[in-house]
This record gives sequence, C-alpha cells and structure tokens, in this order.
Amino acid sequence: MVERATALARERFAPRAARYDAESSFPYENYADLHAAGLLALTVPREYGGVGADPVTYVHALREIAKGCSATALTFNMHSTVTTFLAALGTEEQRRRYFGEIVGRGTRIASITSEPEQSFRDKFVLNTVFRPAGDGGYRVAGVKQFCSLGDAADYFFVTGILEGQTSAREGVVPAMIPSRDAGVKIEGTWNATGMRGTISHTIRYDCAVDPANVVGRPGQYLTIDLQGFALGYAAVYLGIGEAAFEYMAEYARTKVQPPSTEPISHHPLVQRTVAEVGTQIRAARLLLHEAATVKLADDREATMLAVNQAKTYCADVGLMATERALRLAGGRGILKDMPLERWHRDALAGPVMPPANDRCLETVGKLLCGLRAATLEFQ
Repeated sequence: MVERATALARERFAPRAARYDAESSFPYENYADLHAAGLLALTVPREYGGVGADPVTYVHALREIAKGCSATALTFNMHSTVTTFLAALGTEEQRRRYFGEIVGRGTRIASITSEPEQSFRDKFVLNTVFRPAGDGGYRVAGVKQFCSLGDAADYFFVTGILEGQTSAREGVVPAMIPSRDAGVKIEGTWNATGMRGTISHTIRYDCAVDPANVVGRPGQYLTIDLQGFALGYAAVYLGIGEAAFEYMAEYARTKVQPPSTEPISHHPLVQRTVAEVGTQIRAARLLLHEAATVKLADDREATMLAVNQAKTYCADVGLMATERALRLAGGRGILKDMPLERWHRDALAGPVMPPANDRCLETVGKLLCGLRAATLEFQ
C-alpha cells in the first residue's frame, strides 16, 4: 500500500500540485487515481471491501501522498478518519451503504466541526443544534468553517448538540448530510496562503436529517478514540517536510555556483544544514511510527501522549525543513517555478492545525506531570 501511494504521489500527484495551488482548485484527478488504485478505501474495513489498513500502514502511505500533493493528503486524512468513525459508531446498514459507496463509486466524505468564533485550544462550544423532528430524525441548522473538501464532498459528517442538552458529553450528535441536500449552502470563500487545494469553504446548512443518517447515540461520539485526525496531520506535515528535504539534498548534490566547479554540497555550511534537517526529519519519522504503533495497542492515554508529541514535532519539523530549504536555494527559492515556496506556505498551517501545537504541548505536559488531560474538550 505504501509503495502504491509512493508511485501515485511521484508520477501523478506531484506534477499537478502547482496547478491546484495556483487555481485553489480541488484535486479531483488525484482522488480518481486514489480510487482506481484502491487507496480511497484505505481505512475501510476489509469485510466491506476496503483495505483495512492499520495505523502504521496508514501514516506512511499518507506521508508519501503528502510528498506529492499536500492538499490531497490533508483532505484524504479527513475522509479516512471519518470512515473510522463510521466503523466504530455506524449501524450495519450504514456501514454497508457508506463503505459500499466509497469502494464502488469513489464517494468522498468531509468532516465539518469547526465553527466561527470557536477554537479547539480551549473547550469547544458547539453552536450547531439538532432539534428532534418527531420521526427519530432531526432538523439541524448552523454554520461550519474550514470545511476541507468544500463542495467536492459527497457527504458532510456534521457534529452538533441535541436540543436541551448543555454538555456535549451527553448530547453531541453526528450525522451524515448529503452535499446535494437543498438546505446546504456553500460559500466559496476559501482564499488562504497555503493548502489552497483543500477548498476549505464555509458551509451554512438548514437540513432535515433522516434517522438513517444519524450516526450513533447522543454522546457516543466522545466515547471513541478521536486521535486519528492528529495522527494523520502529523504524517501530512512531516511528508511536506520530507519533500523539501529530498529536494534540498538533490539541489546540494547537483547545483554548481561559479566560479566553483564543484556542487554546493562540498561547502561545510551546506553539509551542516543538510545534516541538521535530515536528522530532525529522521527523528520525526521515528516518532510518527512509534505513535502509530502505540495506537495499535489501544491504550487511550498512551496514544494521547504519543500522538500529541508526534503532531507537534512533525508539524514543527515540516515547517522548519521548508524554511531551511528555501534558504539553501537562495533568492530562486521564492520563485514559483520551484516548489519550495508552495511547500513552505502549506507547512505554515501545520502548527495551528487542530489540535494546535500549543494545545498538544499542554496535553503532553499534563500527562507527563500525572494530571488529567484531554486534547479535544467539548463543553
């Protein structure tokens, strides 16, 4: 699976990435390739026709995808993490339906949780309200922002709180809303510095939710392991850093600056730069691998510690590697005929991607001090 992702990223995704960035357009062709290669169902359980990849396989495949196209990797992590939620919370009928659509038709699923004026750095207050409709379904209305996949998604995995409840622990409700629902209004406002191909638009919705599309019981969502998002983000931003490091190493080996007749790799300062970046990239990769391995053991607290450490370190290393690669290339590095400035802009999102690095470090510190900790807390 990792080799398949590597080949796609190198041969198909990388040549298209600059166009998606320039146009701020969704990588539809890359998703078609993922589907054709059987990778779109990477986290779909095998009994439903998917790959059933474990966390270790998943993070390394995701790293490789990110090296080819950052936006594809980031949105794919959203899609893939939701499939794990469906596997944990969905009914048998829901799993057959949604997984069947992913495997058969290449259906894309977006997770939309972020809301205006709210942050995951503290307790997150859900303003979206699910109002009982009397038939077992709901009426749900609200606004979500940073909705990666935007209008490219076939379904939105929406979270809100049951009317009358004041605590998400007892009242959070997730549901699958078809993007074609008449009550969905997409505001094409995404105009970001980086990750432009994620088309993370703002979405307004006022929809009737059929009982068959409600996922789990009220409150059940917060009983499952939600660390998959952060583990995937660690892989994505490390992958961007790896792409920059590989580029800088090749640049050092081949770039000759007159009057010297030798590549710049012979200069001690260049050697030191490549050594420092390469060492941190390797450390980040090992930390990511360990976090994925710990997640396999299904120890919630150990996973929280390892994933938060991996996310903050991989995001920082990814950003550092892109910045050092830019410096090594000199003035040419900021030109758009080189991918370095694009990778750097994409990597800027890493440290603030929820859970933001400051929140990750707060969680790690609490755990190491023997205190109660939770990466994502809802009011």
